[in-house]
Amino acid sequence: MLKRKSYFFSRAVGGLANSLFSMVFIWWLQTSTKSSFVVGIAEAIFSTTAALSIFYGPIIDHYSFKRTSYYSILVQTVFLFATTIAVYQLSKSYILALICAGIVSVCDEFFNPADRAILKETTANEQELNNLISKVSNIDQLVNVAGTALSGFLLTFLISANVMLICSLLSLISFVFLFYALKEIKDRPKVKKTEAKYLNQILNGYKFIKTNYFLSHYFWSSILYSFVTPAMVILLPRIAQQNGQAGLYSMFYISFMIGFVIGATIAGRLSVRVKTIGFTWIASAVPLLLIIFFSNNWLIFTGLIFLFGLMTSIHNILAESLIQITADDEILGRVLTTIRTSTSIGGPISSIVAGILLDSSGETVLILACGAIILISGLNIFRVVKTAD
Repeated sequence: MLKRKSYFFSRAVGGLANSLFSMVFIWWLQTSTKSSFVVGIAEAIFSTTAALSIFYGPIIDHYSFKRTSYYSILVQTVFLFATTIAVYQLSKSYILALICAGIVSVCDEFFNPADRAILKETTANEQELNNLISKVSNIDQLVNVAGTALSGFLLTFLISANVMLICSLLSLISFVFLFYALKEIKDRPKVKKTEAKYLNQILNGYKFIKTNYFLSHYFWSSILYSFVTPAMVILLPRIAQQNGQAGLYSMFYISFMIGFVIGATIAGRLSVRVKTIGFTWIASAVPLLLIIFFSNNWLIFTGLIFLFGLMTSIHNILAESLIQITADDEILGRVLTTIRTSTSIGGPISSIVAGILLDSSGETVLILACGAIILISGLNIFRVVKTAD
């Protein structure tokens, strides 16, 4: 039985640690090296660990989801402390710090699919699973908002290494509460090793996705959508700069997260239907395209970003619930990591292309491109409605 209060607390504290760490680590690199190239390397490392998620699936499926969650957080905590030590004692050892941070990122990619799979193991029906996923997503976004705000506050009074130490301690607390929350959950029987090559095991997740009408369409729509989010990350500071207020960047980001939280709450009360996923997916393009006309009005722009986050949240939550409902338990880890790869694979390319488009053509071309991608990928989901629903 899942001890939900302890689990939610663990998730919140661990999420806060990760949110703080990602902000502070990038800040430390920027201020220490004065090199955007080094910062770009760090971003590329984090993007790559997510894009390679498909290769972690067989390992996650082979072992207990419970133990994978434990060990991922434990190893992550150890390397958070190692990164802190590298920053404290070896302030010029950027390579060591990048390696440690990369391992922290890999641990997170192991933890999230295993942690999500545990939710399915501990719920009685589809609606309960959807509600639980909604609550977890709410927690994730709330701590992202808190981490974004708290990082700026802490860095005003503390050096980066001290904040990283706080991240490490928070991760340790998260591990302790996660251990307690999952204590009474029985370990899933260990999957027997097969003679299949590791590459074939990796591809089993994709093979299953291809046989499912909804998942096969969602997979390709996710690949398309993976080019949108990184482009938005590049766009927001540009709009803030044009409005002459650096503080607007944080406001835009927080507005998106608040929209996401409210959307997750709404999604938790909805039935899991492909029609709803497709409709909200397409609808999310509307506020994005309206940005073209209001990029110089920060108040309306903030509201449109809020609506974009709300719509995005609803289709994300419902889609994740449907993925878990649809996938077989034996390959759930591989399905989740394959989907994770599809949602991340466009990141490195999109970041570069978005920067080039903004410098050469301005934000209108970039927004139109993102809007077109969302509409095309959403219509692809709608093709499944009659069959899936």
